[in-house]
Amino acid sequence: MRRVLIGLIAVTVMWSMRAQDTAIYQQGGAVFEGISSSIKSALAAEGQPAATGPVMVATNQAQAVDDLKGLEGKGVKYFFAVGTSASTLASQRPASSGIFIFVPNPVPSGLSARPKWAGVSPYPDPRMVLSYVRSTMNVQRVGILYTRKNNQEVARVFEDAASAEKMPFKMIGLDGPEQLDASLAPAMKDVDGVLLLIDPLAFSPDSLRFIVSTCTQAKKPVIGFLDAVASAGAPFAIYPPPDELGRASVAAMKALKQKGDERKIYYPSRFVMSVNEGSAKSLGIPYDASRVANKY
Repeated sequence: MRRVLIGLIAVTVMWSMRAQDTAIYQQGGAVFEGISSSIKSALAAEGQPAATGPVMVATNQAQAVDDLKGLEGKGVKYFFAVGTSASTLASQRPASSGIFIFVPNPVPSGLSARPKWAGVSPYPDPRMVLSYVRSTMNVQRVGILYTRKNNQEVARVFEDAASAEKMPFKMIGLDGPEQLDASLAPAMKDVDGVLLLIDPLAFSPDSLRFIVSTCTQAKKPVIGFLDAVASAGAPFAIYPPPDELGRASVAAMKALKQKGDERKIYYPSRFVMSVNEGSAKSLGIPYDASRVANKY
């Protein structure tokens, strides 16, 4: 009995030590909180040790650095870094390793090339998105709308996906919102719908209003990649739900720990939709109602 008890204690200690080598480091916001919660649930479902945290990114950078040092001092070697600021800060630690999550474009910050780091994108698998909009929404020719400074690399990912799907596409890359008037309306004749990347254009109420108005007049849907875009007026948004991001993040961490250095971007395979019924109704675009998570 004593040997069994000692064995159980040893297993518990080892399990605790394993749990302490991984932490969730998260920037503030409801979306990021949902992802962190889903990571915890996915770890439990996989029978893996719980991660420390989430530890929130401090508003003061010096405090943020101290927080990361404190985690490392407690034995943390791996981070689930949720959001761009959390990912940038955690990846700058010399000995850090982990998964950056929900970073729309990891190239400008150097995250995509960071040794011992991999990523989980906020975009669903681009080929699956294009296949869906073609087969279900009858968008046979797609426009990809973005600003070059912020999203040239992401636009190329969708360009490659469209080529692989043998789907006609048009790149609508802008230097800034001032080019919307001259670029968007002329593109309408060449596309059946517009994919609006996670871009400053999507976050500017004036720009988004202009994009939706221009596309609606042409009877073409705007499809964003954030729930907030649909709530702000775009007819549709396609995005992975938090539980899918959590599952993908845990799978990515498992692969990273096994391989040591992957530098791969994972695109979640499951997605849901948000629909702005007022905007969508005037277009008459079909969609799969079973995928709808939110309506506005």
